[in-house]
Amino acid sequence: MVSVRLSERDIRVVLKCAVSKWLTTGQLARLYFPQVTPDAVRKSLRRLVEAGYLVAHREHQMAEALHGLGPKGKSMLEAKGLVAEVSRKPPRQIEHLVGINDVRVAMEVKPAEVAYFFASWELQGLGWVHPVIPDAVVGLRLPERRTFLLEYDRGTETSPTLVMKLRSYEGGLSGIPFRALLLVTDTASRLETLARHVRKEGFLRRVLGCVLADLSAEGIHAVLFRDLRLVHPERTTLRESVG
Repeated sequence: MVSVRLSERDIRVVLKCAVSKWLTTGQLARLYFPQVTPDAVRKSLRRLVEAGYLVAHREHQMAEALHGLGPKGKSMLEAKGLVAEVSRKPPRQIEHLVGINDVRVAMEVKPAEVAYFFASWELQGLGWVHPVIPDAVVGLRLPERRTFLLEYDRGTETSPTLVMKLRSYEGGLSGIPFRALLLVTDTASRLETLARHVRKEGFLRRVLGCVLADLSAEGIHAVLFRDLRLVHPERTTLRESVG
């Protein structure tokens, strides 16, 4: 390991990797390196890896690097009173984790508009007691703070299975006054398939859907969201959807 002097940005990068478990080079670039060349981003992250603040993992030579918390990063955060775990190896469902963090990044590129974003792996540490665990609980300023339960779908489970999970939120969750369910899918065709199942089930609670690529490109406050309960819904903003 080499010795480096950490900048404020370095500390933010290390902390975000600890919270998010694994972040790709591109995700970190969007959050902390706007208008910086890819080579400069890779050089900055490699410096933190070589110093032991981060660890890097690549599934294969053509894959984008993933970055997690290293041993010196753990020590630094614990010195600040924060509980942290060194990242060892990405989980088998790394694509799902990366997708949830893609949603996180799409929201947090404008941090002033996000009150909080707690992914599923963070909720138990916050005292989550409900048997069903969403992919994330999100608080957004619209401008009043509104809470949403988020589900990210890659199409790896059957539509009835996912809709059954959405159904479990229909009666609400004690202590979690959320305004709507957010359903983010990888493709428009998958979103339409799930919308047909939502309409068939007759949901009363709002189920607002969008495609991840659109969310990443346009941002959380764009005209992206469709109420999947409706047969021919128009796209609206979240603020218009929940009032």
